[in-house]
Order: sequence, then C-alpha cells, then structure tokens
Amino acid sequence: MSPETYKNKALGLFESILNRVGGNGMKNNSENKYPRILVISNNAFSSTSNNGKTLASFFDKLPAENIAQLYFNPEIPDHSYYHNYFRITDKEIVKCIFRKSDTCGEIIDRKAAKETNTTRDNKDNVIRILKKYNIVRIIREILWMSKKWKTELLDQWLNEFSPEVVFFCAGDSGFAYDITKYIQKKYNTKLVVYITDDYVLPRKTLSLFWWLRRNYILKKMGNAIQESDLFITISQSMKEEYKKIFGKDSILALNMTESLRDESIPKENKTVLTLVYTGGFHFKRYITLNLLAQSLKKYNHDIKNKQKAYLKIYSNQEPSNKVLKYLNIKGASEFCGSLNAEQLKKVLNSSDILVHVESFGRKSIESTRLSISTKIPEYLSLGKPVLAIGPSEIASIKYLEDCAFCITDPDNIYSDLEKLLNDSELRKELAVKALRKYDNNHKKEIVSKKLISSIVNLCDK
Repeated sequence: MSPETYKNKALGLFESILNRVGGNGMKNNSENKYPRILVISNNAFSSTSNNGKTLASFFDKLPAENIAQLYFNPEIPDHSYYHNYFRITDKEIVKCIFRKSDTCGEIIDRKAAKETNTTRDNKDNVIRILKKYNIVRIIREILWMSKKWKTELLDQWLNEFSPEVVFFCAGDSGFAYDITKYIQKKYNTKLVVYITDDYVLPRKTLSLFWWLRRNYILKKMGNAIQESDLFITISQSMKEEYKKIFGKDSILALNMTESLRDESIPKENKTVLTLVYTGGFHFKRYITLNLLAQSLKKYNHDIKNKQKAYLKIYSNQEPSNKVLKYLNIKGASEFCGSLNAEQLKKVLNSSDILVHVESFGRKSIESTRLSISTKIPEYLSLGKPVLAIGPSEIASIKYLEDCAFCITDPDNIYSDLEKLLNDSELRKELAVKALRKYDNNHKKEIVSKKLISSIVNLCDK
C-alpha cells in the first residue's frame, strides 16, 4: 500500500469516527448512521420550560429526522429543531371512554399549530389541579387502562418512524410504562430509562392512596429498569439509592446547557445589587423565596448598608394570588412574569447574584432530595455568584456547596445574606468557582457526546 493510499484510508477512518461520536458532523453526515430514537415523556421538547429544555438538549446534535417524541401533557412543543411529535392527553382518554369518541391522540405539527402553551383550555387547567390528589391519580390510571390510546393513528405514526431506541423519561404515571413496553416489544427496540425525580422512596405519610400509588409505580419502574439496556440517573445520591432499591447500576447524565454567558450585556442597575430567581414555585419554593425577600427588606432598612439589594423573580408558572403575596414584598422583591429564551439570557447576564432555593418543609424535602435542578447548569455557565438556600440533605444544595454561597438553616438567612451582600471579593471568588464547575461538569458538547455515544453503542452490540 502506497503512503498516499494509506494516508487517505486513515483520513477516511478519522472522519468516520468524528461523524459517529460528536460535533456538528452529526447533523451534516450524508450517510445517517445514527439510530432512530423515540423519546417518551410527559413534557414536550421546549426552549424555555425546564424539563422540556433538558430533554431537547440531549439530542440536538443528531439529525432531526432521527428523533421523534410521544408525550402526554396538553401543550405544544416550542423547540425550533425537532418536528416529529405525537400527543395523547388525559382529556382525550376521558372523551374516548365517556363520549365514545374515535379520536385519541394526534400528530402535532409544531409549525402549523395555532395553540400556545399560555392559552390552554380551562378544562386542562382543571385536570392539572385534580391530579394533585392521589385518589384522582388512581382513577386516572384506571381510565388509561382502557388502552384507548392504542389506536390505528398511533401505530401508523410509529410504523412510519420505526424506532430503534426508546428513550423513556420514567415518572409517576403508570400508563406511560405500559405504552413504553408496548412500543419497545412491538419494534424490538433498545430501551433507555432516564429518571429525573424520585417517586418511589418511602414518605412519612398516612395516606393509603399515596402508598397504593407508590407501590404501583415502584413495580412498574422496577420492571422497566430491569428490562432496560441503559439506565440513567441525574445525581450521585439517586444513583446510589436506586442501586440499593433496584439492584442495577446507572450512568450519570448531569443536566447540560450551552453557556448563556454574554459579557456584552450591561448590568441592569449599578446602584442596586440585583438578585434573580428563574424557576418554579412547586414544592413550596415560594416560601423560601419569601424568607429571602423578608431578609432583603430588613437589610435595605438598615442604614449602615449603603448599597441596597432587590430580588426579581421570573417563572413560566403563573402564581396564584396566594403565592403572589409571598413573592411581592415592598422594597425587597417582585414577581416579574415569564421570559422567552432571549429575554432569559439578557436578565441573567444583567444580574449580580443568581438565586436557587429549595423548601425546608418535610414533604418537599422527601420529593426533591435526590434531584438536581435543571436551572443549576444555566446559572453556573454565567460565571456569576450563586446564592443557594435550602436543606443540606437535598442533592441540589449538596452539589452547589463547593461553588455557591449556601444557606442551609432558615434561621441564619439574614446574617449569612448580609455577609454575601457586603463582601464583593467573596462574590468574585464564587463567580470563578461557578464557572469552573460548569466547565468541568456541564458543557453541552462534552455531556451530550458521552450520552449519545452510550446510546449508539447499544445499537452496535
């Protein structure tokens, strides 16, 4: 073999490897060698909503035609890259059972859809409220057991896509496990189980309905994990706990994001320290935000503190009047509405301190103990000081303890906050630590390449 021929073969092999495992070559590869991945989840892909945004970030280096999503929430995807969706909702199941409707599930055309996620049917809002009650969730499971979701339209859509891998975001809806199993067996696909929140560890509750649901989901989840070809968790705490429960090890897939840092965006107000929170209010996080706001009010009223501080709260969740009373504290904090992706980037870059909170309530701790917030990688990528308030046993707080200013005792919020606000050098040190942690753990190109490689390797076996 001549040196030139050898060189050409080596270059060809190198290019093939690059196309196989990473970079923009994934999208431009004329010979598509990637598996067709069906994502099954509650939330649709999104560019703004936390869960939908995290899911979308896993696959956007693959060709769009290799990704399809089956989801169950009454919403429209707002992510610009993907285009192949099928949706089945609670309302459609109910209509099929009680109104003898023939329509259950629909192909969602993201571009053509006129519906928006802010103008949903009032009935959908009622359903979301009712789902908070365990007895309603049990009735919901019974309705889905009718298998009205198994339609000719769904099968046609699945046949056209012909999935090779099912990526299942496993939650606390038993019917989703049934649908996943049906599709996985029908197409003999590889199965990836991805868990972001804990629904099965014991709770201190006397609710019979909660225990019935928990044991039902525990069995469904256990079966799915045992049958999976790849099991993914999102925190070291969850990895360890779930190995004890299910006897199967998992790989970690920390939430990832492209850096939101933009140093060209000016600071909003040079005379006031601006604290920004951009997250949800569920699990009573609004109570912790109120504790922070009350401390800021006290801080601002102290004449020895020359520079004032103000908390701005943003969320895609619309707060109730009750929650608003906790958020809007005169002279200290206010709820400022929701943000699109561009607005979010501007707000975060123009802030001084980024805020993450968790509830100190027992029930909330039980629900969030193993999860790491999807907002944390975004915060770290900005190279700004992060203020984290919450119990020390929660995974998000544990994860931030070496790179953020963590307050783990609600009685110490004011005294600790005062130290942070009055020490500019400390804030600079925290900013450096935050950026370093992002670079080490959350850079999208690194985490995404590792995850996709693991999935591609399943299909090579």
